[in-house]
Amino acid sequence: MTIRLVLVNNQMATVASAYAPTSDSEEEAKEIVYSCLDETLSKIPRKDKIILLRDLNARVSRNQHLWKGTIGKDGIGNINSNGALLLSKCALHNLIITNTLFRQRNKIKASWRHSKQWHLIDYVIVRARDRRDVNITRAMINADDCWTDHRLICSMMSIKPKRKRRIQTKQIRPRLNLESLEESATQQQLQASLGESLQQEYPDDIEEPAQIHHP
Repeated sequence: MTIRLVLVNNQMATVASAYAPTSDSEEEAKEIVYSCLDETLSKIPRKDKIILLRDLNARVSRNQHLWKGTIGKDGIGNINSNGALLLSKCALHNLIITNTLFRQRNKIKASWRHSKQWHLIDYVIVRARDRRDVNITRAMINADDCWTDHRLICSMMSIKPKRKRRIQTKQIRPRLNLESLEESATQQQLQASLGESLQQEYPDDIEEPAQIHHP
């Protein structure tokens, strides 16, 4: 799923949401998912900023020297098969995983708990050239009571969507044909219409309100 946003300064951003199967899934299912992801990323214009989100069931570790420009030195855990696939796609499309760029406690980085151990498998990924747009990416540890077993990932960026200007249509009042009031037929029709309206609003059998005298 992708959404294209209009930003200020004539910039565009494509936000993509993706999900990958678990590492113990069949290899054919993984290839289909990452092939679709590769096709989606290839269709995004080069001038667009990319913001790739969601649960990719990938553990990317922190091997910054092997994956230079794709991850930072502040990842957590060990790499798995999905992590290798994700890193290869990020390297192919010049993307960087922002979760690994900021020095913070592992508790704030991790997004999913399994067997009493926390892992990082939910990511916010952008183009490597736009890494300066990202101020911080971290897990929201106070949102554990949500309907999902994953922690929400919050990423603050220095980008600003362009506001749409509301086009105010000029209201043209219809011109009244006052000359027609000089015709007797129009006058009679108007009097009859007013008489019916006033009769409905103020019926003849209306009761006067009781007068209350205060001492």
